[in-house]
Amino acid sequence: MDEFAEQVVARVRAARIALEEAAGSASAGLGAALDELEDALRSAFDKGVEVPPAGRDEKRTGS
Repeated sequence: MDEFAEQVVARVRAARIALEEAAGSASAGLGAALDELEDALRSAFDKGVEVPPAGRDEKRTGS
């Protein structure tokens, strides 16, 4: 995977984590987190970058 593709995948992974964290709290940021994930996935698709399914090789924060 080239550097650009790695950056795109990293953006998707970060967006997935942010959405998971927003869903687990009483945060008003849930909509924004979902929008970022959708935008990141759309960008990856448009650029032909294959993103692994959620939960596969994901780096999680916290415990």
